[in-house]
Amino acid sequence: MKNLVFALLCLAPTLLGPRMAWAQKYSLRDAGEFQPMGHGVEFYDRFGWMSYQVDFDFGLDSAGSTLTKGSRLTLRIVKRDGSTWDYDCKAGGRRPLNANINFVYGRGISVVVDCRIEEKYFAQAVELHPDDVGAPSLVFQAMIKDGQVTPGAQRGITLLPATQVAASELSPYLSTDDDPTGLAVVFQSVAALP
Repeated sequence: MKNLVFALLCLAPTLLGPRMAWAQKYSLRDAGEFQPMGHGVEFYDRFGWMSYQVDFDFGLDSAGSTLTKGSRLTLRIVKRDGSTWDYDCKAGGRRPLNANINFVYGRGISVVVDCRIEEKYFAQAVELHPDDVGAPSLVFQAMIKDGQVTPGAQRGITLLPATQVAASELSPYLSTDDDPTGLAVVFQSVAALP
């Protein structure tokens, strides 16, 4: 009986590899500049954004399918004039943080979070009227592998169109065909810069 218990304890990390990672809390800080998207005038240039910083503190429930209640995503934009704009979302909070969590073979666990940015707050970041900013969302991906968390490829802000936005300064940056994966602003980590 002792040998059976010992054998099961030895095999547990192998059998439960991804599940064991889900019992932990993770923290990730990603900072850098913005990746050009091929527009005549890039979004970050038009609105005077210089750099970004994202702090993602999160945990996964025991089933590994949802974020724990205290999970938080915080975005800070530093503008050229030295001012900053901050926005945060929290799982189970007033500004909800939605997650899509998947195991990717050979890469680890992908955690893609989406946070709808309230118009009145995003309007402050771009200095426009709240009716002219559409439906902005913050998208951020973290990858967990071997207990380490790193930034994923999907990181930025998407702008879905609303009725008035077509005539605003944001119209060139809107996602086409209501595609929520079309990012208007793409974050580029300092580590990824040439």
